[in-house]
Amino acid sequence: MTAALAQRAPVRTPLWYGLDEVPADLGPSVLTIGVFDGLHRGHRRLVDHARDVADERGLPLVLVTFDPHPARVLGTGKDTATLSSLEHRAELAGAAGADAVCVLRFTRDLAGLSPEEFARHVLAGVLDARAVVVGVNFTFGARAAGDVTTLQQLGAGLGFTTHAVPLLQAVDAPCSSSYTRRCLRAGDLDAATRALGRPHRVDGRRSGNLVTLDPDTAVPPPGRYHADVNGRATVVRVIDGVGVADGAGAAAPVLRIDAGPAGDGPVAVTFHGRAEGER
Repeated sequence: MTAALAQRAPVRTPLWYGLDEVPADLGPSVLTIGVFDGLHRGHRRLVDHARDVADERGLPLVLVTFDPHPARVLGTGKDTATLSSLEHRAELAGAAGADAVCVLRFTRDLAGLSPEEFARHVLAGVLDARAVVVGVNFTFGARAAGDVTTLQQLGAGLGFTTHAVPLLQAVDAPCSSSYTRRCLRAGDLDAATRALGRPHRVDGRRSGNLVTLDPDTAVPPPGRYHADVNGRATVVRVIDGVGVADGAGAAAPVLRIDAGPAGDGPVAVTFHGRAEGER
């Protein structure tokens, strides 16, 4: 698996939905763990460090993420609007240097694992970790009982090293998913772009000139915006809370494409700024 991953196509990164999809022949690996929503500049610093460790050891780098957002399952009240779909997250992770992405389904059962159970079964077990790269504020296990020190202690007995990366302190913009969500909700696309290191993109499904997004997608306030739709420049209108998209009754954001040929199917919409006359 190591050789196969090293020669991966640059565009498509393997995306494993759950531990059951991890190839049996993966072999030893280097892991970096986090939600990684949006893959902002701070996240990419973590991936850069993990890539260096993987290269030093000649091992594949697997980015481990969670879905849904842990805070959503635990009911912390934190804003968890999605900055990047799992498919886009995998695309960004591959561009940043990851060889594969493993999505852990975050459930109450997973949340209930002790730090030792998580490290033994998931990290050292299925993913065969030889090194784990995390941020200095990383916590894991039931009630967030484990931290970097815990991971180091467990890793010493389970056969992996732990590498803690300091958080990125950016001068021009904070590098956090929470900050990026606040910028988007306020309509400050320039600040969101600086935090992400690129313009904000959403993935949805187009029918005619309408694009329906998942209910929890992070979008700017209602209004008209300059955007690219599958790479084609146009203007889109954000229509907030149109329709009911899931069993819980959550209203899904809808985008209306102002110009261009109609079409159907999956689309990627990248926001660049408010259209003329919009505030």
